[in-house]
Amino acid sequence: MHIQISIARSKGLRRMKPFSALAAALVIGAGLSACGSDSSDSSSPSSSSGGTDSSVATATEKLKQYESSPTKIIQTKPLESPPPSGKTLVMLGTSDPGNVLIQRGLAQIAKLVDWKYEQVSYNPANIGSFNAAIDTALAKNPDYIAEAGLPLPSQALEKVKAAGAKWIVTAVHPVEVKPPVIAATNAYANNAQMGEALAYYFIADSKGKGNAVIEHVPSYPILSGFTDAFTKTVKSLCPDCTTKMLNVTLPDVAAGKIPSIVTSALRSNPNADYVVFDYGPFAGGITSALSGAGVKDVKVLGQAADSAAIADLKNGKQTAWTGFDPGYQPYAMFDAMFRDLQGLPIDQTEAALQPTQILTQDNIGSAKIKDGFWAEPADAAEQFKTLWKVS
Repeated sequence: MHIQISIARSKGLRRMKPFSALAAALVIGAGLSACGSDSSDSSSPSSSSGGTDSSVATATEKLKQYESSPTKIIQTKPLESPPPSGKTLVMLGTSDPGNVLIQRGLAQIAKLVDWKYEQVSYNPANIGSFNAAIDTALAKNPDYIAEAGLPLPSQALEKVKAAGAKWIVTAVHPVEVKPPVIAATNAYANNAQMGEALAYYFIADSKGKGNAVIEHVPSYPILSGFTDAFTKTVKSLCPDCTTKMLNVTLPDVAAGKIPSIVTSALRSNPNADYVVFDYGPFAGGITSALSGAGVKDVKVLGQAADSAAIADLKNGKQTAWTGFDPGYQPYAMFDAMFRDLQGLPIDQTEAALQPTQILTQDNIGSAKIKDGFWAEPADAAEQFKTLWKVS
């Protein structure tokens, strides 16, 4: 999302319960740097010297690159030789379903290249648990330690560096890619790419007249990549479009209040005809909430469709989402580790990005879905193996 911030999603508002622990952990991990406790709205009418027709034409043209399923992975340069065997990777993992998908992918690739893979679990609500997990991981003499979602405090960086190991992270922001961090995959730039793509859709679909309420959880800095790019793109291209940011606090997210908060904002803004979510699971329950409140003719858009969003695209209850594949992340992480071992440069721009697509009712039926998520390119794993010279 994102990014991927791994959050469980089940039917109805009960899905938010596993989220509260992760929410608390990310605030702790970020040093409380982004944990504003007040929900706030900000209205930002767009402005541009271009006309509406020109804006729609430009957005429609730029949107074309995201309409079809991608066929190529982001990484392009082959390794010089097959990756060495006998290395050790330890993943600091949680029980969150998205995190488990990353663990599973890392374990499968490790087996493919004859690496030792181990996982050390921690409680994301307890920073002490995270620190203890690092100690346990280092006791296994790893070459690399993997982490998803939790910003790394300075002591975690220093401890791993002193032990002669290296970090490979995904869905982490902020992060400075320098020793001992070799790469940050699914980074801020990936969220920005999806924000820009969805903005093109919004402008084109609304014919340059859209009015959107944007749900945002600012305590997750990585999600600002999406919301910043969306609003910036709309502002630059669409003079007659309007966006209004709706900031949601972590306690409200953990309590499952997003549907009611968004519904209330839409009722107080009757001119809004779109609502945009910065992460798929945050839209859980919105369709029924809007229906129950009698809010009609509002299109639901968002970043990183999960299984429920995909189902609502198929039945026409939601309008457009960006595709996001958490299963791509383990491959991008291993790609960086292999290049590090061979002394090859790691293209951090490539490492940060993942393929995406604008998903609608018209194309969702033909997209590959795996583990509840969009998963294109369908042969991404084989393309990576070709680059790595393994089979």
